[in-house]
Amino acid sequence: MNVERIGCIADDYTGATDLSSMLVRAGLRVVQCFGIPEDYDAIQFADADAIVVSLKSRSIAAKDAVEESLAALRFLQSAGVNRFFFKYCSTFDSTAAGNIGPVADAIADALDVDTLFFCPSFPENGRTVYCGHLFVNGMPLHESGMRNHPLNPMTDSNLVRILKTQSQRDVAWLASGQAPSTPSPTHYIVDAINDNDLRKAAELAKSHVFLTGGSAIARYWVEAMGLGNAGLQASRDDTKAVDADQTSTSPGRLSVILAGSCSDATRAQVAEFERSHPVLHLNVDGSQTVEQMTSEAIQWCAQHWSNNADTHTRQPVLICSSASPASVAAARQQLGEREAAEFTEAVFAAIAHELPQHGVTRIVVAGGETSGAVINALNITAVRIGNEIAPGVPWVTTASSHTSSTPLSLALKSGNFGGPRFFFDALETQS
Repeated sequence: MNVERIGCIADDYTGATDLSSMLVRAGLRVVQCFGIPEDYDAIQFADADAIVVSLKSRSIAAKDAVEESLAALRFLQSAGVNRFFFKYCSTFDSTAAGNIGPVADAIADALDVDTLFFCPSFPENGRTVYCGHLFVNGMPLHESGMRNHPLNPMTDSNLVRILKTQSQRDVAWLASGQAPSTPSPTHYIVDAINDNDLRKAAELAKSHVFLTGGSAIARYWVEAMGLGNAGLQASRDDTKAVDADQTSTSPGRLSVILAGSCSDATRAQVAEFERSHPVLHLNVDGSQTVEQMTSEAIQWCAQHWSNNADTHTRQPVLICSSASPASVAAARQQLGEREAAEFTEAVFAAIAHELPQHGVTRIVVAGGETSGAVINALNITAVRIGNEIAPGVPWVTTASSHTSSTPLSLALKSGNFGGPRFFFDALETQS
């Protein structure tokens, strides 16, 4: 009997952990890779029900995003995958040039798929689609905080119109529970305002080889295909084994929060944390070098920890970029849009690289681009999915070599996810 195996391509690192968390909820055993693995045997995929390949392709040139995504597809095919999922943000982060449309077109062409669903809805996190329009907590996308996104400002809530500017295929809107009727190659923006709508969409797509969307639909797609319990008991057994072997994963481990996102949600979380904990605000306007800013940040951490030799009782600290829209705009004007983003990523990557050498074993990262930079700086190639902190945000533990011999736990949060006390929730959740 041919065993179904799910292969997923995510366009950023936080989205990939979000997706992995949903697949674990469905009962699958999940291995998440950062980039396309060079050594297949080293990561031991044999027992995985789902393989998630995390790329940093959301905000790069569309041509490069397509090339990387097709390379990930070829890897997944070589791993014996027979169902494929393309994960993008539930706020459909992209511009008129892409990258959601071009990547979806390319993968659909490679798999010879005509009808393709786009299901970004994540009702549990306030993302819903109605009449082809995307809403964030009941607010049209273009009126939400996403309108100020530094790389992919979303100024239109009509996803049909957005996708038409990116795709070479016809694009249509599909009401909840409605079956597609167009015989020609067509992309469908699928309505879903609650989880029941997602279940209906998943039922319609259960025979599809390829599906796209946010993380929520992936869970229901797995269940609609009858795969939801395939790895459940083994997953539970694996979790118990991890818990038994890693008794040091208590919230007392030395923790640092790195917040590179300037979203409304992350800014509120930083403000809440700063009421009771030390926060360092970085001025990433290029007036200092990456090396200078890294040195100052590490010295600042050391000063807060200097009076306590026990890493288990040292107070968590938070390092963030200047988060107001005005300061972000000033940095972009000073350095250039792309250059400002890359400089910020480089600073956080350099800081993250130093933290394990100072006893840090838990790192919370806010922001998709920042998360990608941190993962790459720590040379992490694969992780195991742990306990969920908030919907779509689990703790993950390194399953491959990195800059420290001690296992690292990370929480990779999309800038838009989580309530005001998310950072406290993360620190209080066992990793």
